[in-house]
Amino acid sequence: MDVSASHTASKRASDILDQVKSVFALNGFEGASMQDLAQAAQMSVGNFYRYFSSKDAIITALVKRDLEEIEALFEAINAAPEPGKMFMTLMRERIETLPCEDAALWSEVQAASYRSPEIATLMRTMDETVRCNMVKALVRTHSDDSPGALQIYETRAHLMMLLIHGFAQRKYCAGKDVSIEQWTALGELVLSTLHDTIFTPPATPSE
Repeated sequence: MDVSASHTASKRASDILDQVKSVFALNGFEGASMQDLAQAAQMSVGNFYRYFSSKDAIITALVKRDLEEIEALFEAINAAPEPGKMFMTLMRERIETLPCEDAALWSEVQAASYRSPEIATLMRTMDETVRCNMVKALVRTHSDDSPGALQIYETRAHLMMLLIHGFAQRKYCAGKDVSIEQWTALGELVLSTLHDTIFTPPATPSE
């Protein structure tokens, strides 16, 4: 396959992932059939199998694509003149624009990781990638990479991940039972905590 054909196939596969996300979010991985997914992608089942041989292959592709996007975002954060400020901007965008569909999808991915060692490995890789890059961003923000500070940054990275994932899951589970005004207030509270977590200097034992 030449470079042009490979790029076209890769682009088509990415488009398919965008088209099938809603099916997974609505029906779950177990409830969605390959026929449902092919229909969402507006192609025959036979043609669909040319791109993805199984639902696990789709999940794997979704996780890998998100991992690439995450790595690109953190590269931009760590290259920015004010990494903390850019980090906070991206966190705000994530909290304010997170679709419930994405929260539902990642609940399904998490569930799939319990039955698939390959997906579990990818999820651990993603978790470690996010955590390590958060620590790097905090090091650059505070210009402190002492052992004590690094330990604090590790804890803060875990907290930030917990806040973001927890907000997403709560938004998905509660749905319309919570008003837009309440979601906005909750989002601002989460963002305030994230801001303090990012910008408060580490109080190391030596201090």
